[in-house]
Amino acid sequence: MKSGMKNDTIAALASGSGVGAVAVVRMSGACAELILGRVFEPFPHLLSLESHRLYYGILKDEAGQTVDEVMCVLMRAPRSYTREDVVEIFCHGGAATVALVLDTLYKNGARPAEPGEFTKRAFLNGRIDLAQAEAVMELINAKTDLARRAVLRKLSGGLSRKVAGARDRILGWLAHIELSIDYPEHEEEAMNLAMVLEEGAGLVQELEALRATARHGQRIKYGVPTVIVGRPNVGKSSLMNAILQEDRAIVTDIPGTTRDTLTEAVTVKGVPILLTDTAGIREGADQVEQIGVSRSVEQAQIAELVLHVIDGSSPLTDEDMKVEDLLEGQRKIVVLNKCDLPVKVELENAVKISAKTGEGLEELYRMVEGLFLEGDISADGDIITQARHVYLLDEILGHLQKAFEDIASAVPEDIISINLKSAYVLLGEMIGEAVGDDVLDRIFLEFCVGK
Repeated sequence: MKSGMKNDTIAALASGSGVGAVAVVRMSGACAELILGRVFEPFPHLLSLESHRLYYGILKDEAGQTVDEVMCVLMRAPRSYTREDVVEIFCHGGAATVALVLDTLYKNGARPAEPGEFTKRAFLNGRIDLAQAEAVMELINAKTDLARRAVLRKLSGGLSRKVAGARDRILGWLAHIELSIDYPEHEEEAMNLAMVLEEGAGLVQELEALRATARHGQRIKYGVPTVIVGRPNVGKSSLMNAILQEDRAIVTDIPGTTRDTLTEAVTVKGVPILLTDTAGIREGADQVEQIGVSRSVEQAQIAELVLHVIDGSSPLTDEDMKVEDLLEGQRKIVVLNKCDLPVKVELENAVKISAKTGEGLEELYRMVEGLFLEGDISADGDIITQARHVYLLDEILGHLQKAFEDIASAVPEDIISINLKSAYVLLGEMIGEAVGDDVLDRIFLEFCVGK
């Protein structure tokens, strides 16, 4: 039994909380079938249930009273999510019914599952590795099709295969180095260190390319940081509301209404966006408004995309030009708002919209799509989305680079092997080959109960 493994039987609600037509209660463990036999009366009566077959019947409490009409499926090990005996009970979705179903299972030998405990058992039983286990929770939380596709590739083992391949190469180098250390008379059979150096350069390049995907992973997972800026009263908050399709930001004709940043997540043409509305940038603001202006400038300078909103119904002002100067070098789209009124500004490559009527918004969305989906963001390939993986890759690359520097400097082979072994172990941590119980507990604590 792996460290951290428990062999008792657990149960929890596996479907979403709240009232619904149907709820799914999941049970896993050595006594799952025994407990089901105590509480479930199939119709027609059967001596035993076939695995992976759905049955209709009655769920009864310890007094023999009907709890609910249910459908049940028994999945015998190892052909189940956890590689243990698993039972899933499909009952009516009312809160009182679900609570009574769970209480019945607990009274007959099951215990409440901890957060992520079903997936943790799947990992500990070898059905999935740790990178795939982390992908399960990411898939549950995926808010866009782009995120879903990226996580599905990880869940299918794409990242794990790449990591395992890197480990195999390092293990091969270590085997040859150990051979030359332990049996110097067979040194001609050991791999030449120059060959290790040559192969190592290719591995470092591959791992650096994988590490570089972390930026795309953050965009896919959380959204592209996008900031709406401009002088006061050009319609920034109106644009925010139009994109969100709800009145999220306060809109008035009074300049300086917005005095702080407001951030919401939204998907634009399949591109996940983390959209921030900011205070109007102008000089002469009062002390409170000036704090908001400072935050606007700060947000604009760190954003990956800036929507510079200009009032197209009035001539350009010095404040418009000062905002434009602040955005020098930033990736931006100039948005001429209020085009439902007579347009008094003509700017090359600007998109004309009316946040009030929605005119031109589709063109703005296509520009965002062109910048990212057709360029920077893709769900293809293996993408790093976990901060834990970023940290481990940085450490791995550091050890590999030190090992190859030592080879180039003719450092003794036993010293070289220390850094290679460290890189090998850390690669194992990415997929759970060598990871402590404290790390596992922290990872699975982030899961929802029932998964």
